[in-house]
Amino acid sequence: MQATSDQAFVSLENYDDIDLIRSKFPPLANINIDHNLNNLKDCRFFIIRTQGEDNVHRAMKYGIWTSSSRKNERLDEAFRNKKEDVYLFFTEINSMCFSGMAKLTSEFNAKAHFKYWLIENKWFGTFQIQWLYVKDIPFKHFDEIKQIQKLEGSEETLKSVYDLIDCTELTVDNGIKMARIFQMEKTNKSLFEEFPQLDKLEFQSRQERTNNIRFEKKFQELSAVFETIPFSFSVASYERKKTNRKAQGSYYQSQYGQQFYYQQPYQQYYQQPFVGIQYFIKLGYQFQQTPQYWQFNNGFYQNQYQQNQYNNNNNNEQGFNKQQQSYEKHQHLQKHYSNQQQQSNTVSQQTQQNTNQESNQNVQSVPLEQRFQINHQQLQKKGKFDKNRNKNNKDNIQYVEKNSTEAPVQKY
Repeated sequence: MQATSDQAFVSLENYDDIDLIRSKFPPLANINIDHNLNNLKDCRFFIIRTQGEDNVHRAMKYGIWTSSSRKNERLDEAFRNKKEDVYLFFTEINSMCFSGMAKLTSEFNAKAHFKYWLIENKWFGTFQIQWLYVKDIPFKHFDEIKQIQKLEGSEETLKSVYDLIDCTELTVDNGIKMARIFQMEKTNKSLFEEFPQLDKLEFQSRQERTNNIRFEKKFQELSAVFETIPFSFSVASYERKKTNRKAQGSYYQSQYGQQFYYQQPYQQYYQQPFVGIQYFIKLGYQFQQTPQYWQFNNGFYQNQYQQNQYNNNNNNEQGFNKQQQSYEKHQHLQKHYSNQQQQSNTVSQQTQQNTNQESNQNVQSVPLEQRFQINHQQLQKKGKFDKNRNKNNKDNIQYVEKNSTEAPVQKY
């Protein structure tokens, strides 16, 4: 069954009859029967994780599969160098179960494309696959099957097979264990229950994409580029490079044909060694040193005057004279204000000296005995009362005279 971009739409009204499914879809002709899985020691096994049920739905109906360029290269290498069959175990993200087991039956065909995957213009080229089992087997049946996985830049971690990343190759022992579970486990649950709804979504996407000129033009453009570099192509990197070329415009376009930016005559300029500021002075560059903030921040009036003088150095003499006159007026006012402050300070100092002298004369005129009595009376006034606080209520304070009976404190 050759997969092309013109793959016809096929569906059933009801997917309850397994024999009808086998007869309608050739890739599903031999599903859920007793397959001979005794000699699997030389086989290779891979985990396939998809973004949604839609992609597995198309893969089951039309017997095709594809992925990113690196993963396609990995599967293609496994098929070309195989000793026995290559098996794929399919699961959908967030599904909590494996949905099927298929066998890879062809090399990667970089010129056979399918338009109607879940995301448009993302996956190109196809493998041919044949399905052996289509049944939902929960992850709990695979809890004991674990494998060490090592990613680039990370340490080795022991994971269950259902936690491995997409297109991870299993060990032979783990692959045989999973194949045995698919062979022995009996269940009526499968993705066929969701096929009527998935058929409607596929039919809608076909109508939208077949009648869309923009989609067809983009599909032809990307597929043509993909066929030249099938195992290193990325739609995101291609679009990014394309936008960069548009942004560069005619600046990098050579008059002698299409060349990249590093082939332009501007390369010599960027390859010249940097030898300091003297190198640019030789090329004719002139550098002008602008004054810093601390160089002319000498006060409000001087700052205003010098800044105006720096900004208007090309004005006529009349404007400069006006600025100078205004500066002199400000300076005169500042001197006058400072003189007034000095006079007021001298007057206040003289008055303070006079008052201090008068107070000293009054104190000296009083005899020592009277001065002692006054101080003693003041001390008696200060220490005449004591404070009593209530322990339970600190805000309740009573003042009691010294050498007298204390008033009873009320308890709360």
